[in-house]
Amino acid sequence: MFRKTLAAFAFLTIFAGYSVAQDFRVGTIEFLEGEASLTRAGTVDDSPEIGDSIENFDLIRTGQSGIVVVSLSERTGMNGTLTVKPRSVFAVKAEKLGGAPSTEVESLGGSVGVKVKKLSGDSSLRVRTGNAVMGVRGTIFEVIVSVNDSLLVGCSEGRVSCVSEGGDELFAEPGQAVEARAGEGLRRVPVAVSSLDQFRDAWIADEVEAFRAAPLRALGQYARTYERYRGDFLTAFEALAKEPALSQWSAEHRRGVVPRANDIEVMKQKSAVAPKIMAVRGVLFIFERIYYRLDEVRSLVGDKNLQATLPTGRTVFEFYKELTAQRPELERKAAAYRLALRLYAERNEGREPVPGGFGESGDDDFFEDTSSFFD
Repeated sequence: MFRKTLAAFAFLTIFAGYSVAQDFRVGTIEFLEGEASLTRAGTVDDSPEIGDSIENFDLIRTGQSGIVVVSLSERTGMNGTLTVKPRSVFAVKAEKLGGAPSTEVESLGGSVGVKVKKLSGDSSLRVRTGNAVMGVRGTIFEVIVSVNDSLLVGCSEGRVSCVSEGGDELFAEPGQAVEARAGEGLRRVPVAVSSLDQFRDAWIADEVEAFRAAPLRALGQYARTYERYRGDFLTAFEALAKEPALSQWSAEHRRGVVPRANDIEVMKQKSAVAPKIMAVRGVLFIFERIYYRLDEVRSLVGDKNLQATLPTGRTVFEFYKELTAQRPELERKAAAYRLALRLYAERNEGREPVPGGFGESGDDDFFEDTSSFFD
């Protein structure tokens, strides 16, 4: 069962009694092995079990040997599974765009395997990383984000559209993987289907060795980015946490009352909440990835470098000690942000806010438009 995380201020305390809505189920844990955690509605379950539901805006994290397989529910319009490999983090959301189910898996680090087949005509599933979006209709593929922020998409069946941040598009398919080394664009790499697993393992090993060749330089870059965005995240989150509408929404949800999306008062509330959600999202998109990357590379830095000084002025040991102390607050607030998304979506026909109309109309950035992902 979910355990309540300690709340530093009212936003987290407000939602301590948050209840689960059935129509937010995205899937079910079909298989679980090793260490894993499931974050939902401001709480963390360190011992999820087979049969537990996966719901909108949930976050799954696996440990050193953890594996979680999620069977997708029919409401996603997809039949299939998501496999979270060891040392990986991903969040999931499902909504309806133009009446059609749309499911997004946000990979924050590590590896996610996808095996899906479309159930309904216009349903879609995509996997988003920090620098690309993979769109599929029915296929078997794996998305890997390395410790150096490189990307590999290997496909053993079907076809996967890989769209870069700059709008370039390449397709991963049997015999052709797609990769993007750190700081470089997408490119296709010939890989025989029979040796795809070996290629993936060698690719990951090469990325680890590249990190180990200059760990302090890489860690220094991550540390600078972390410290730069941490303050921005805390500031943006504080503004969201103070929004009075969130307290009312939580109370209404506990009573089972969800006002109509086009109710005048609800529309006013959404207009007040949406820009604050968007402000947090704009920072968290980068900050959260760096946060989990720092945790992932910790063992690769090596004990011999613990007393080395980073560009931030701290030693490696001091930096990670501080990071460990900050972890509970940061993870708690990131979880609370996802709760705010869920409450907003309940009052916006299942959709999170987008620029242009604060959730009422308009499109988000390029990566929110799935129409270009398919032939």
